[in-house]
Amino acid sequence: MTGTGLVPAEEYVRPTPKRSLLPAPHLLRDEMPPVQSMLDGKLYDSKSRLRQTYRAAGVVEVGNDVPTAPPAPKRPRREDIKAAVGKAFSKAGLGA
Repeated sequence: MTGTGLVPAEEYVRPTPKRSLLPAPHLLRDEMPPVQSMLDGKLYDSKSRLRQTYRAAGVVEVGNDVPTAPPAPKRPRREDIKAAVGKAFSKAGLGA
């Protein structure tokens, strides 16, 4: 029975299942060292309880860094603007 993908029962060898070297599967636990909530300042040692308070308040957990205001954009100096405009006019043949 070649070419059909079938093997006679007496020749069939059951493949050995793939096994991990670990004694048990990896489990993600709900417990964690106590952390302070950025929302209410309370300490939580359960991931699900902490996230439950975030969902109830309508906020999203994005990390563990303290939020900071983004830096204010630098305003260009008036002299730099004049120089850039003059250079553009000069390249376009409109310079004085």
